[in-house]
Amino acid sequence: MPRVTIARIAAALSILLLASCQRSAIRDAIDAQLRQYPESRVTDIYKDFCQDNLGPGHLIPNPESAMAYLLSELQEYREDLDSARYAKPQLRYVPVGDKHNYVRVDLSVVLDGLVDEDTLLNSFVRSANEGRTLSEKAWIKKWNKVPAVIRSRFPDIPDAAADLAELDSLIGEGHLIMHHSDAFSKAYNPHYRIVASDIFEKELLKTL
Repeated sequence: MPRVTIARIAAALSILLLASCQRSAIRDAIDAQLRQYPESRVTDIYKDFCQDNLGPGHLIPNPESAMAYLLSELQEYREDLDSARYAKPQLRYVPVGDKHNYVRVDLSVVLDGLVDEDTLLNSFVRSANEGRTLSEKAWIKKWNKVPAVIRSRFPDIPDAAADLAELDSLIGEGHLIMHHSDAFSKAYNPHYRIVASDIFEKELLKTL
């Protein structure tokens, strides 16, 4: 009996340690998000973790349409910069989430000639179609660990309680892909593509 009891205690302690490490990683990722983007809301934190676990969030069967959209967004970005409404971000690329499976690559890398449109699009399409992702069920289970960390560690995020409730409702209805919050969009004017970390490190990082 003592051996069984000790074994069970050891197993329980291992589970608690693992849970503690997971909470710590989640807390560190949220802290990094808020330091880099102080105007982030809960929706933006959700999107950060979602992109880390689901990648761009959809397959891209038509690269031609994806290129047309990229060129249109690049033109919009140029106009925003020319009008001085926004400036280029200090960080051209930012790993997302707590596992850093994916990286947000700002479109300024194309505007500044560091990466051409075809290379970025190819990296994005391959990341969307072939990148490592969780199942929807596994992603929801992962996300369900995050709200408690937000409530206990980051109570000053504006409208956190209301946003968490709305997210819970949307996820329950099957909506997993979210847009950035209005506060984030107005503050940072995001223009980026999501690229799998292995592709980014092998093919893009050397030019940045």
